[in-house]
Amino acid sequence: MNETPGTGKNVNTSKYQYIVKRINGHELYLSRPAQFNNGFDFTLNVSNINFNVRGLRTATRPTHQNILDDLLPKKTGYLALYTSMMAEITNIYNCHSPITVSFPFIIGYSSEIILECIKWLFAEQDVTCWNYSGRAMFYNAILGI
Repeated sequence: MNETPGTGKNVNTSKYQYIVKRINGHELYLSRPAQFNNGFDFTLNVSNINFNVRGLRTATRPTHQNILDDLLPKKTGYLALYTSMMAEITNIYNCHSPITVSFPFIIGYSSEIILECIKWLFAEQDVTCWNYSGRAMFYNAILGI
């Protein structure tokens, strides 16, 4: 309620960042407006992590593909641990809080960060794709790993 509305485009656009979680020196934050869907949605960002491992630019915004790329080696290398983490992803998909967030994978990003990212990416999909598949499309991609 204390936010000032924008008065136009470009420099006159109001911009906001909301820190939603702090995990081991990283801030997970939402930025809005996003550049998509006429600015009616938000982007998720994680400070001090570069998700653009193949490119020259730094990207703090995890994509669905970044998450899938992180989960695949966890599944292939640590199936039992991954199965437990997948149960928590299903909890998140069903709008329940995960019971366990810390899994001792020695590869990829921390499970706590990945699970929090998945939660917010599900929410973002619900906002932008509510009339279509919402979070189901991303969840099905995770199941397909």
